[in-house]
Amino acid sequence: MKVLKNNIKKVLENINEKRFKLMAAISLLLVILLVMIFLTPTTLSKYSSEGNSTAEASVAFYLVNTDYKTEAILLDEIAPRNEPYTYTFEVLNNNGTKRTETNLQYDLSIRTTTNLPLTYELYLNSVYTDANAENAIVDQDVIQDSDGTYFNVFTTDTKYFSYLYNEKNTYQLVVYFPATYIDAIYQDIVDSIEITVNSKQVVDWYIKKAFYNDKCQILQKRFNFYCNK
Repeated sequence: MKVLKNNIKKVLENINEKRFKLMAAISLLLVILLVMIFLTPTTLSKYSSEGNSTAEASVAFYLVNTDYKTEAILLDEIAPRNEPYTYTFEVLNNNGTKRTETNLQYDLSIRTTTNLPLTYELYLNSVYTDANAENAIVDQDVIQDSDGTYFNVFTTDTKYFSYLYNEKNTYQLVVYFPATYIDAIYQDIVDSIEITVNSKQVVDWYIKKAFYNDKCQILQKRFNFYCNK
């Protein structure tokens, strides 16, 4: 009887040891699974919540005097999605109370970092959904600064303002971050946009010539000169 009791005790001990090892293994697997669930869906849910938000920013450049102005837009909550992000900004020859006292020309450029796989378009006095909308970017280049950082640089055609009346150009910058880039490697990566407007004084004959093709009749009335075909 004593031998039988010892055998039963050993069997129970073996069962308890195996059960303990099995429960420990199951617990470890559950911990690993919970960690994976916590990390991966957090990234996807963050992209999903931020991707449904709008990314609108309003910036204005008031060119009352010849000047060099720069404004920055930080893309800190941009996420991959099918719909592009839009950023609206304006360039004016007045600040609401004062207007430029000379004819001005300005050059607008956009510099962006290259941390994210983004593409850019720019529209002047129109929006990207317009049927006849044309991209105002005429040139694109990639430059490297002294620290080894790469930047995209986009340039546009020179534009002109008269001192005789208030004028405004409205730009829509369109940023594409396709939904195909939903990946944890892009989480918490920040890109930035720097918009620069460099303005200077121009003489009448030059502004007349620049406006000639599409604003000749307006110039004829305001500058009192004859439009030659």
